[in-house]
Amino acid sequence: MKKIYFLLLTVMMTATSFGQVFITELADPNDNLDARYIELYNAGATSVDLSTWRIDKYTNASATVSQTLALTGTIPAGGFYIIATGPEDSVFFDTYGFAPNQWDPASNDVAGSNGDDNLELYNGATLVDQFGVPGEDGTGTCHEFEDGRAERKASVTMGATTWDEAEWNVWADSTVSGCTTHVGTAQDTPSFDPGSWIGTATGPLITVGADVTGLDYFEGNGPSPEGSFSVGGVNLTTDITVTAPTNFEVSLTSGSGFTSSVTIPIDGGGVAASTSVYVRLNSGLTPATYTADAIASAAGVSDVAVSLSGTVSAADPLVTVTAFVDPLNYSLGAGPSNEDSFSVEGLFLTNDIVVTAPTSFEVSLTSGSGFASSVSITPDGTGAIASTDVFVRLAAGLPVNSYAGDVTVASTGTTDQTVALSGNVFGAATNSLVLTAVFDGPLGGGTPKGVEIYVIQDIADLSLFGLGSANNGGGTDGQEFTFPAVSASAGDFIYVASEAVEFANFFGFAPDYTASGPMGINGDDAVELFENGVVIDTFGDINVDGTGEAWEYTDGWAYRVSDTGPDGGFVIANWTFSGIDVLDGETTNAAAGTPVPVGSYSNTLSTDSFTSTTFNVYPNPSTNGFVNISSPSAEAISVNVYDVLGKNVLNHTISNNSLNVSSLNSGLYILRITQNGSSVTKKLVIK
Repeated sequence: MKKIYFLLLTVMMTATSFGQVFITELADPNDNLDARYIELYNAGATSVDLSTWRIDKYTNASATVSQTLALTGTIPAGGFYIIATGPEDSVFFDTYGFAPNQWDPASNDVAGSNGDDNLELYNGATLVDQFGVPGEDGTGTCHEFEDGRAERKASVTMGATTWDEAEWNVWADSTVSGCTTHVGTAQDTPSFDPGSWIGTATGPLITVGADVTGLDYFEGNGPSPEGSFSVGGVNLTTDITVTAPTNFEVSLTSGSGFTSSVTIPIDGGGVAASTSVYVRLNSGLTPATYTADAIASAAGVSDVAVSLSGTVSAADPLVTVTAFVDPLNYSLGAGPSNEDSFSVEGLFLTNDIVVTAPTSFEVSLTSGSGFASSVSITPDGTGAIASTDVFVRLAAGLPVNSYAGDVTVASTGTTDQTVALSGNVFGAATNSLVLTAVFDGPLGGGTPKGVEIYVIQDIADLSLFGLGSANNGGGTDGQEFTFPAVSASAGDFIYVASEAVEFANFFGFAPDYTASGPMGINGDDAVELFENGVVIDTFGDINVDGTGEAWEYTDGWAYRVSDTGPDGGFVIANWTFSGIDVLDGETTNAAAGTPVPVGSYSNTLSTDSFTSTTFNVYPNPSTNGFVNISSPSAEAISVNVYDVLGKNVLNHTISNNSLNVSSLNSGLYILRITQNGSSVTKKLVIK
């Protein structure tokens, strides 16, 4: 019989320890979803190891567990355990002033409930506490706390395995009827107090939220925007009075009812439910910074202060500029550049804001049109100008050069502000590089991933070239990788991979460059090769997901046909394909059944001798049967025209810069241009 008594006592003690840890607060702040958290409290006399505990989340109306969070660490006797939504960052600390006990990864999102989910707290297989009703979407119910919070009432001493809405004070962004304590008012972070619960008090207690700052306005434009803090209490014998300091005013209603003091009532048990008190800086004040304390008071308990601060600034003319403008570039004869923009706004102005472009640049208030050397923006009757976009570009018709200057933003009574601009007019594309391979390997993480590039002619500065990938048909992301400022020689192969280790393991040599982002291609992604910011070659359709397309190379490769390219756009006929999954299970390229044919591309149209002589070919595409070929030299120019198969279809020597191409059919051709012993290869399109 003693053994039975002892067993019964053990079971009762174990059940009691379970019940002493329970949920005291769930937070879904209206103003910061990254500051969500779950608060647990240990009402017992001993600490509890949480290594066997977990929280199950039932998303919306799910009747089965959607996510589970395994708890770690220990919750001390009479202490709290705070679980914050991930990712692990500074948001929680910046908001509440301390770090949580545990992070819940954003991908798991148990602590990141949006206020209509249901939670269960378990120790092993034992249900200890519950919030909400699994299988019931919280929206419109007494357990909805969307954009608000749910706090356990002070009278609760242990967890409940059946949901009881009467145990909770709940705030949400919508009103729900039929509940014991459910307030239809969204709650911002100043109303939250993780690590503090009214149920821990034994004597009279007033609790308040965080101090309020930023109650600012410009002279003559008061009162300030509202701030708020929370006030609540337990074991009280009188209502709480919140008194605003001089120059401030308070209200229990957002947007109205502001006065010098407000009263928060207590219920029959002496509890004042946590209540948002709205505060603002009075209108009609002179320019200065104002700081003082709001006081929460009740009989039999010490006053509690909340610091308030705000600034009234002089209503002097003010212009604000928000700007980060990328370089504005174009190739010779292809101007103007693409647009970029910055924004301007103003307050208390007595005259227009005038935006003046530097030499070689132009501005407009309308995208795509209306560009001029300057624009003016007129304030409204109060002297205000709302945030306005100003578009800027490098003007057309400029010679090859680099350009820079400052836009000036000016208005009467303000200090001029400037926005730095830069741009380039690049010479005609040399098409000195060509994409020759893309590959998606079989090793860890689908590596090696990357491209092979062939150097058609000597390059003095490789930084004029770059790469970008278009993932899953999402369109161009522009140039994401730029080569360093080094030289490259005709006939060289350049390898760019997402990483170096598995590339070397598979191919037996190291890549020349790594670019984890743009080269993280998956066999259904397109790749663009740039020169001076302009696409000169493309593999794949940048606007189409390659899955199931003829050009898909998942777990395989694609390789360019020799003597083709660069093509500008994608020409599928100029590529050969391994087929998908051919590299599955392979460990090295050398031992693969269908290896990537690295280094096998050749270009018989390339030459080993090039100089800095510049040739321009225009119009290109040609539609009138002629193209002009110009160079700085007056010597005769020898021109050979090849089709995409490498066949010479036209051979002329010209001295008047004009080449008759009327005998050529529509299509893509390669020009080999020679003058004074120097040669260059260019692409020609006949329409």
